[in-house]
Amino acid sequence: MKNFKWTITVLAFVLTLALSVGAVYLRQTQMVNEPLFKRISELESVETVSLNQDGNLQVITVKLSNVNDFPGIHRQVNDEISRLLGQKRYRLVLLDERDDALQSAFYAVHLALYEGERLGNFAEMGDRVSQGLRSFGVENYSLFVDSEYIYIQIQSGDAYLYEVIKRNDRQEAGERV
Repeated sequence: MKNFKWTITVLAFVLTLALSVGAVYLRQTQMVNEPLFKRISELESVETVSLNQDGNLQVITVKLSNVNDFPGIHRQVNDEISRLLGQKRYRLVLLDERDDALQSAFYAVHLALYEGERLGNFAEMGDRVSQGLRSFGVENYSLFVDSEYIYIQIQSGDAYLYEVIKRNDRQEAGERV
């Protein structure tokens, strides 16, 4: 044991660890991040894409242009991400061109949106959203509900706002919808 070289052992361990971390990073970059970035960037309504890591969660930030079918492009982006990352391993952040007036209009109706999600009273939610947005002078908006999300798109001039509210699946929880 007297001739055991601790410095060489520690150096070998550090070098092996660095090579392993480098290999994992290279694999993530070349087999996941680059194809994901390319696929999302090629979608028609996508202006910019950025990929970041937040712990074990991949954060994908996508800036969308002003689109006619917001739920459709949201599904396309989610489908492309799910193909490479699988479910529940990422967070999608959508960027838009909102201004203070649109932000205020959204805040005026967001409680109705979340209440509609919670109670499932979508017709009443739609009426309340319509009234709330009209009081802010907003006439150009879209509200869409599917089995997973509530989508709202508000536009005024060159400004546009996108928001997506995830619907909770109360059927699985045993609640009545």
